[in-house]
Amino acid sequence: MSRKNSTILFVAVLAIITAAVLFVFVPRKEHFLLKGRGFKLTPQKFSLYLKDRNIDETSLSDSQRDEILKGWLRNSLLYLESSQMGLDKSGEAYKSIERKVQAFRENLVVSEALRRYVQNEVTVTEDEITRYYDNRKKEEFRAQEPLAWLAVLFTTERDKALELAGAINKKNQDPEKLASSEGSGFSDLGYMPVSDLGDEIKNDILASPAGRALRPVRYEEEGRVFYYVFIVKDKVWKNDFLKIEAVTPEIREKITRVKGKDSVEELLKHLMVKYKVKGDEGLL
Repeated sequence: MSRKNSTILFVAVLAIITAAVLFVFVPRKEHFLLKGRGFKLTPQKFSLYLKDRNIDETSLSDSQRDEILKGWLRNSLLYLESSQMGLDKSGEAYKSIERKVQAFRENLVVSEALRRYVQNEVTVTEDEITRYYDNRKKEEFRAQEPLAWLAVLFTTERDKALELAGAINKKNQDPEKLASSEGSGFSDLGYMPVSDLGDEIKNDILASPAGRALRPVRYEEEGRVFYYVFIVKDKVWKNDFLKIEAVTPEIREKITRVKGKDSVEELLKHLMVKYKVKGDEGLL
């Protein structure tokens, strides 16, 4: 190979290597929802912002999303300008804010730790739920007015809504499992006062037997169209008892709170010993 050709080949190889290095080590341009001097908001950061506030990003309309973004921007700008607005970050007022933030953070950590502790330590049995229901149903689970226990499936496609309703009525499929397998939304609404139901579904609900799915109802919100398939799980009239299946989540939560409180008190006694707590007589 001639010296000239060797030089050309070397330059070509070097160019390829350089391009590869640049591809690997030069970061791609990051996308920002909002960006300015002193702040950046990426889609990933915005998703975490929503998640921390228990907001379902997938359910937001465009206008709702824009309003949240405007609120984030407003707070960010005011925070950046806070020192120019009279808040001395070396002063006592700012230090007090920092102490409050730390206390709030500690409370959030404690709340989450307690939630997980109770979730892991406390078990509520079916027998406990049944006993609670039997003992309290006259006081807590007697209908004061006509009620309908409803569940709802929802989708953006009318044909899919009709298909879901048919699967429930003709094949007796479980609505929640059906929604999961079909990628549709599902919610158990519990017992609702018949008087609060919309006119477009009230008569159908009153005429429908338990277990039946109603014809899809079209709703439009913020320019987005949804089709709702309501399922009548039960109906009761004044002084009838609510079904235990409908109130089981409520009962489970009540029992968990009581048992959880006792469990945490026992934990605290253990922690007093573990951390060798001492204090004034009568305080502990």
